[in-house]
Amino acid sequence: MSRLVLLEGGEALTAATAAALASPVRLRLGAAVPPLREGQIVHLRPLDRAPDPRDLVLSRRGDAFGFRLAGARGAPGEEALARLVAVERGPTVRSLERGLLRRLPARWLGPAVDALEVLARLRHPLTPPPFQGAAEDCLARVRAKYGRAAEVREYARTARAGLDPFELALVRRHVRAGGRLLDVGCGAGREALGFARAGFRVVALDIAPAMVEAARANAAGAGLALELRVGSVTELDAPPGTFDGAYFAGSLHHIPGRARRVGALARIRRALTADGALLLVVVYRGPRGLVSRSRLVDLVRRVGARLPGGPRLSEPGDGWMREVSEASDPREAIFFHDYDGPAEVRAELEAAGFVGAEARPGWWVCRPGPPGAGAGFP
Repeated sequence: MSRLVLLEGGEALTAATAAALASPVRLRLGAAVPPLREGQIVHLRPLDRAPDPRDLVLSRRGDAFGFRLAGARGAPGEEALARLVAVERGPTVRSLERGLLRRLPARWLGPAVDALEVLARLRHPLTPPPFQGAAEDCLARVRAKYGRAAEVREYARTARAGLDPFELALVRRHVRAGGRLLDVGCGAGREALGFARAGFRVVALDIAPAMVEAARANAAGAGLALELRVGSVTELDAPPGTFDGAYFAGSLHHIPGRARRVGALARIRRALTADGALLLVVVYRGPRGLVSRSRLVDLVRRVGARLPGGPRLSEPGDGWMREVSEASDPREAIFFHDYDGPAEVRAELEAAGFVGAEARPGWWVCRPGPPGAGAGFP
């Protein structure tokens, strides 16, 4: 069954949640549902009138959902639930009740919406904006995004999946058994609970209070003892030698500004024992077209940075992330720094006083460098 998510509540559309279709809703398509494509968002209205034969309707047969023309005969036992009134892709919303999309054959709908979204990009070539706002504002939006009820519910659900074997093997290899382990950006506790089960003394940190509460509930339900804190790693002030290891997966991207990222890494380094290890997980930017918008924005930023008294600009690589889980509302974009490759990550690690090596692409094992290494932090 294709995964359809009710964006307002962050829940999967199932037979049990289909009652939500009695009101106008937005559904995100986690997989292609012909004639629509994965990643598109559909706006639905209740069947409060007899649909036009050209209307697309969402129908259900048992636990399976799909789209069909209202004038087409449904399968035995199939029930029409709601009609499609618009399709959303990126920042644009396209009506299905009037205009070009109303006149197109249904099978062309998915490609047509994609094409219109590409054309819309041409009207906004400097996206993301050259300046994305003050660092404090960027972090506040990250905190708000991860604090949304739908995100918390989805992270709490996925926390039950437990650790990937590679994650646990990596930590066991580089952090002493039973050691004190800092989990940065713990979310609802997937990794933290797994490390606690493995015998580590876990201190878990997250910027979103609601995520910490979800992790606390998950820990209590599992009968696990771990320390959970609300806070940002950019303000970590643990005494030297507090932790035998730190696990920092994916969250470094949300820290705006190279100096602030280096400072956060330096705070972790100071909090580690001399033989401690930071396990850092990053993702690298995918290939970009020669005339991609992000490439143009980065060029503007580099040129602007060289101008005396030039405009206030973000740094090359700074961009947006719209979806942090399957329950995300893509209208709420938050800060995300794209790393071009290992050289950029290594440079930030070394500036913070770490010596790092990749265990596999994007998975870094980092050790504190010699005394005096790194730029430190304010």
